Amino acid sequence: MRDKPVLVSLGVGLSIRAMITEIKIVDSKESDLEDIVSLFRQLWPDKAVNSHELVKVFKKSIESENDKCLSVKLDGKTVGFCAITFANNFWQEGTIAQISTMVVDEAYRNKGIGKKLLQRAIAIAQMRDCKKLELESSFHRTSAHGFYEKNGFKKRAYYFSIDI
Repeated sequence: MRDKPVLVSLGVGLSIRAMITEIKIVDSKESDLEDIVSLFRQLWPDKAVNSHELVKVFKKSIESENDKCLSVKLDGKTVGFCAITFANNFWQEGTIAQISTMVVDEAYRNKGIGKKLLQRAIAIAQMRDCKKLELESSFHRTSAHGFYEKNGFKKRAYYFSIDI
C-alpha cells in the first residue's frame, strides 16, 4: 500500500497530515514485541500484562508450525499485528484457522491497514487448505464487529470460556 494520507497527532491538539509511504506485512520477530505490547495495551487497556509470560507465549507462537504471527511495518514501526492458530476441527472435517488477536494502532485505523492484514490472513488460511477462518471479538468492540462483517465474516456462534 502506498501514499495514503494519515493524520499524525503531535500532542496538545496539534496534528499534521502525512503520507503513508509504504506498509509491509511480514512474519513477526522477537524484535517486534515491544511495539506489539503497545498495541495490546490499546486493545486491552485494563489488562495487567505479565511481560515474562507474554514473551514466552510470543516466542512459542513465532516458532510454532501451528501458529502464524504477522506484523504490519510502517517506516520501521510495528503498527499492526495478527496472530493466527491452525487446528484440526471435526465439525469442519479439516483444518481451520483462528485469528486469536488482531489489532491496528489507533492512530492508523481506517487507512486500509486492517483490511490488508485480514486479506493476508485469509490468503495464508487458503494456502494451508483451511476450511474456515474464524475469530472472536469482545462484545464491546462494536466498530470491530462492523469491520469484520464488512469484510465477509458472519456471526455464527456464542463463544464460552472458563478460567483454569
